[in-house]
Amino acid sequence: MHVVIEDVGFSYRNRHVFSGLQAIFHENEVTALVGPSGSGKSSLLAAIAGFTEPTQGAIWLVANDDRLRPRPAAVSWIAQGAIVLNARTSLDNVLLGPLSEGKTHEEAVELGMRALDDVGLSERAGSLCSTLSGGERQRVAVARSLASSRPLILADEPSAGLDEANTRGLSHLFTTLRRTATVIIATHDPVMIDAADDVINLRSSTR
Repeated sequence: MHVVIEDVGFSYRNRHVFSGLQAIFHENEVTALVGPSGSGKSSLLAAIAGFTEPTQGAIWLVANDDRLRPRPAAVSWIAQGAIVLNARTSLDNVLLGPLSEGKTHEEAVELGMRALDDVGLSERAGSLCSTLSGGERQRVAVARSLASSRPLILADEPSAGLDEANTRGLSHLFTTLRRTATVIIATHDPVMIDAADDVINLRSSTR
């Protein structure tokens, strides 16, 4: 699945964010969405996910020549700050992805353990997320996406608050995710940007 942005813009009350954005987020690539704070990165991600709509223009999810409107069911979301259930184990958190897609518990556990192994946390599968470091919780959130079969992964400032070592590890994980999904990362981080296949800059209104 790839994402086509056609003449998209955002305005809020009297505030103009950007307009006239033309862009393509290519299938099975990691694209860094960059720009200064307030440039509309999070707004664009939310619209691609189908949570909101742009003020102008259209966004299309394209798969097998079908042009579909954005819808949350197509998206696995990795939020800033590693949103996890701290009172549940790492595995419980990862299972939310495949279980929400209708997998059996047995299938979900197999997918979840494989994903935790991919992010280097298989030994922490039974640990409560409240006992994990910030970097480990972020990897749990990424593992949840790995265990999902959704074709589009959106990450909003996923490396915020992480040190360089954890950021480099996270950027490598995103390159792993592109095997089965299209990955879009809103970021300021030069490490994440350098690891991306492509960069779209919201500093200007065109791509």
